[in-house]
Amino acid sequence: MVLALMSTTLALVMVGCNKNKNDNKNDPTNTDSIVDDLPRDENGNFDVSLLENVQLNMWSVIGQPDQETLLALVKEFNKQFAGMIEIKVTSVGHYDYYNALDSTYANDYGNFPDVCFMHNEKNIEYALKGYFYPLDELIEKTGVGIDFANAYDNIEKTTMYDGKHYGIPVDAHGYLTQIRQDIIKKNGLGFDGNTRFIPQSYEEYQTLLEGLRAKANSGELWVRNINLDQDHSWYQLKDGNAKLDAAAQATVSNFYPAFFHSQESDNLTALYVNGGTLADANDNVTFAQNEGLTKYVTDLVERYNARLYGDAGNKEAAFPTGQVVMFSEGPWMVANTYDIWWNNKQLSTAGKLGVTEEDAADPVYTNPYTVARPYYMAAEGAPAETASKWYGNGHVITVTKKVTSLQKAAAALIFAEWLTQGQKDSGDYNLTDWCKAGHLPAWKNVYESDSYKAAAEKSITLTAMGDPAEIIALESSKYATTLIAGLTTAVGDVQAQLLSADGCTVDKAIQTLLATAQSTQEAINLLKLGIK
Repeated sequence: MVLALMSTTLALVMVGCNKNKNDNKNDPTNTDSIVDDLPRDENGNFDVSLLENVQLNMWSVIGQPDQETLLALVKEFNKQFAGMIEIKVTSVGHYDYYNALDSTYANDYGNFPDVCFMHNEKNIEYALKGYFYPLDELIEKTGVGIDFANAYDNIEKTTMYDGKHYGIPVDAHGYLTQIRQDIIKKNGLGFDGNTRFIPQSYEEYQTLLEGLRAKANSGELWVRNINLDQDHSWYQLKDGNAKLDAAAQATVSNFYPAFFHSQESDNLTALYVNGGTLADANDNVTFAQNEGLTKYVTDLVERYNARLYGDAGNKEAAFPTGQVVMFSEGPWMVANTYDIWWNNKQLSTAGKLGVTEEDAADPVYTNPYTVARPYYMAAEGAPAETASKWYGNGHVITVTKKVTSLQKAAAALIFAEWLTQGQKDSGDYNLTDWCKAGHLPAWKNVYESDSYKAAAEKSITLTAMGDPAEIIALESSKYATTLIAGLTTAVGDVQAQLLSADGCTVDKAIQTLLATAQSTQEAINLLKLGIK
C-alpha cells in the first residue's frame, strides 16, 4: 500500500509539472484574464434577463441515488432561466472525478468544465493548482448577491484560502449509523430503562455490542426479517436449521452486532472528535499521534477478534434479516432508499406475515429501522469542545478558469445563488429540496427556515444529522487527497489483515498506522518537491 501511495503521489507531481503549459491559468489569485462582456442595463447594472443562451458545462461528483435530485433541480433552473442560462451536467463517478479533472486539465483543456460541483475538502487543493477563480472578486464584478455571512463558519472554512473564497458552500454531511432498534428493544438491551435504543457514548456502544454477542452465543437473541413480503415473525437464533440457512436468515454463525465502520468518513470522525488533526500547519502528518484514533484502530482488531464486528461486504442484505444490528452508511442512502425498504407498512398490519397485535401497536416495531450520528466515537479523555461533534464533508460550487467571459462567470454564480439561496413561490428554499436527499444545509438562513424545519420533521435522516454547526469539516490543505488517502489506507490495511489467514493483533495494527503515517509524510515531501 505504501508503494501504491507513492505511485499516486508521483502521478500528481507529473500533473503539477504538465500543467505549466497553461501558465496563464495557474495563478490562484488572478481574475485579470477574464473578459468583461457582462450585459448591462441603461444604468450600467448587470441584468440577468439580458443574458442570451449562456451555456455552462458542470461536472458533478454526485452519484446515485441523490444524483436524480440534483438533476431535477438543474432541470428546474434551466426551465426558469430558459433562453438566458443553461447548465449541462456531466456526471463523473466518485472515484474517477479528481483523476479526470487532473487528466483533462493537463491533456484536454478544451473539454475542462466551466463549473465544478465537487467535495468541499478538495476545494483548496485544486484551487492552489490554479483550477478555480477566487469568487469574492467575481461576485463584486458581477454584483450577484451571495452573502457569506449566512454560511456556517465551520463549513465555509473549507472554501477559503488567504482570506478568499474559492467555492460556494452547498451542504455538509457525515456517515450515519444504521440501527435495528426493534432487535435492541426486543432483547431488553436498550438504555434508560429500555426506552432509548441509540448508544450515545463509547461505553454504551461497547455494552450493546457485548450484550448482543452474548445473547447470540447462548441462542437467546430474538431477531426477525423486515424485508418487504417476508415473514416478519420473531425467532431466536439457532445454528443447524436448514430452513433458516436456505433462506439466508440470521443464525448464530452469521450474526454480528455490527459491521466494520466506513473507511471513508468514520475514521475522520474518530480523529476529530478526539482532538486530532490530519496534519499540522507545517504539513507534518499528525493523525497517528492521536490517542483516540489509535484506539479506534485497535478497537477494530479487538472487536473483530471477539466477533463483535464482522466484514461489511454484505451489509445491505444482512441488515434487514437480522444478521447485523448496526452498520455505517452515507445519509443519501437513508433518505432515498433504506427508510423505504425497511420501514414498510406491512410491519404495522396485524395478522399478516407473522405480525402480532403487540408488534403492530408498538412504534418501535412498526418503524424498526432508525439512524443516528456516531456518538460513540469519543474515547475517554476526548476534548469537551469536540466530543459531541462529528466529521462531515460536503459539496461546493466552483468557477473554473476555463471560463474567460464575465457573463459566463455571472451565470455560474447565479446558479450557485439560486441553489443555495433561491426560494420558490411557496417560500421554500431550493436548497431544502437538495437537503432532503441526505445533506445538511451549509447556510444558517436555510437551516433556520420554516421550509427546512418542516422537511426535517418528516425525515429521519435530517433529524439524525441535526445541527450543521456540530460538523467538524476537514482542515483546508493543498495535500488533502494524500492525507485522506493515508488515513484510509491505514484503516483499510488493518481491516484487510483481519480478514487474512494470519489475522491481525493490536500491536500489528498500531505498527500499520505508524508506518502509513510515515509513508504519507514521505509522499507529501515528494509533492512539495514536485510543485516547487
